[in-house]
Amino acid sequence: MNKILLFFLFTTSLFSCSTPPGKPEECFTKVEQSQLISQVVRYSTKLPPDATQETKFDTAFDWYYDIAAQEYDWRACTKINEKEYYFLMTRKARSIWPAREAIGGKLSVDANKTLIEYEEVFRTWKMAEDSLNNRAFELFKLMTEQKDLTPFTSRYKGDRYIEFPDDRWYFDKEDKKWRDRSLDSARIVD
Repeated sequence: MNKILLFFLFTTSLFSCSTPPGKPEECFTKVEQSQLISQVVRYSTKLPPDATQETKFDTAFDWYYDIAAQEYDWRACTKINEKEYYFLMTRKARSIWPAREAIGGKLSVDANKTLIEYEEVFRTWKMAEDSLNNRAFELFKLMTEQKDLTPFTSRYKGDRYIEFPDDRWYFDKEDKKWRDRSLDSARIVD
């Protein structure tokens, strides 16, 4: 009897650990997912040639962001409340192929599913698809449980999990972009 109970507990814990996170379709339709990616890329991808932080929303750069959006996909989503969601997206790694990187964070939308707020909680290192899925889903689960992700940063795990944030880079929620602490602390004296 004890062996049966032990086997049952083992298999239950095994399957509960491998439960996939919230499916994006439970939060947004496929069309809404695409529309949100088209909005998110303005914050999460490199600026187009000749663009600045002030001009990145100009329609002249739509062509650039349309191409970038094609490299993104949704992996997970969990609803926080009527407007807020935790998200996990991946995108093609530009410098290493075939590889992808994951972006996990929080976003808020209005009733029309237009992006209101955007915050990146983590970006993973670029890695192969199978490694990325396992690690990104683990990080997503911890993020949705509001656990501390510090043990998964480069300082503790090297280049296996989180590339940003780190000791140098942090996500500025107000400006919705990654900032460099060392440059932020530099003062120009006249």
